Amino acid sequence: MKVHEPVNLLLIGCGMMGTRHTRGYAELERVRPGSIKLSAICDLKKEIADKLAGETEELLGYRPAVFTSAEEALKAYPEIQAADVVVENRFHDSVVIPLLQAGLDVSVEKPLASTIARGKKMILTAKSANRILAVAENNRRDPMIRLSRQVVQSGLIGTPRMVIEMGIGSGDTIRASRWRHSWANGGLAMDIGIHDAYGLETIVGHIQSFFTRSQQAHQERKEGDTSVLVESDDIFISNLQFENGALGAWTLNFGAAASGQRQTTVYGDKGTLHVPAARSGKPVRVAMDNETLQGDSLLAALPDYELNEVESSLFGERPTSYDCGALTDRKLIAAEMSNFVDSVRTRAEPEVTAELGLRSVALIYALMESTHTGHEVSVQDVLDGKARRFQDEMVEGNHSRGQSGF
Repeated sequence: MKVHEPVNLLLIGCGMMGTRHTRGYAELERVRPGSIKLSAICDLKKEIADKLAGETEELLGYRPAVFTSAEEALKAYPEIQAADVVVENRFHDSVVIPLLQAGLDVSVEKPLASTIARGKKMILTAKSANRILAVAENNRRDPMIRLSRQVVQSGLIGTPRMVIEMGIGSGDTIRASRWRHSWANGGLAMDIGIHDAYGLETIVGHIQSFFTRSQQAHQERKEGDTSVLVESDDIFISNLQFENGALGAWTLNFGAAASGQRQTTVYGDKGTLHVPAARSGKPVRVAMDNETLQGDSLLAALPDYELNEVESSLFGERPTSYDCGALTDRKLIAAEMSNFVDSVRTRAEPEVTAELGLRSVALIYALMESTHTGHEVSVQDVLDGKARRFQDEMVEGNHSRGQSGF
């Protein structure tokens, strides 16, 4: 394929996240025209796909064909090369594996799969079919995450010794979608907390083990006239051991009263890194003994920090903060899709390989296995299948009755 040819794409899943992805395509086409051609979109509910097709026509200037199954789409458009899968977590493997076997490269929304075993089947299928399987972890592309990683890797704060991660949100409303509250999809920690988990590893390095306690704050959540019975826990407190020797404390609360709190701080033996909330665009700060580095002074200390060409077009070459407002989400998705498109074109590994996506899943299951068993759990034991009691009992056991639909 010539590099300038657009990748012929199929979108599967046209709900909230599918809509966000489509807006990300439009942003990518704005900064790098000719990246994709969205030939078809697919959803079990045709009315949802029809609605998104209308918005897509406004965004991209053409209307993609609408289908209720991937098989129909591929039969009608055999020129489709790649698929972007945006369905419930518990359906990822059953949707992705046939696409890989049909010869398509695939990007799948995080998490890679609802269990480690299912994720491994996806990886084996991709290797057998010689296809690219990428995982859409959009917050990895946040420029402030990239800048914070550079701070640690450069040695500016010395050796990391302690990490504080705190994500506390208020309210008892449904968090984005009903299915995020079900065990069949891994629960709130899997679908939302996973961003914090892979963010910590991106910035600080691999987490070795978790020792966690959790509880459920709300047994029911509502939004307007809609309500859902909550299966998953929504409060977690975990002690972390990083492979580089750093110790960590991670607090995750999806149901606090009145107000929330956000903090990511990395304490090194030469300085302290203050990481802003992902998507906030607020500045990264480094506190040293006699000064605080921020903005230009931080850039001067990090001469090797810069974004790639597409991300520079979206956020600037060397941003230390940004203000994109409502456009932030589509810019991050544009960044992740540009990487996938490049992988399809050049056959290079994507930034977030399926193996890396599987590790992100293992981070959350190490947290969950620990709270389920009352013991410290290593991430490697989860990856090796030695620690899987929670997955077997709570996730696989609930797959048949998890809330369905794209």
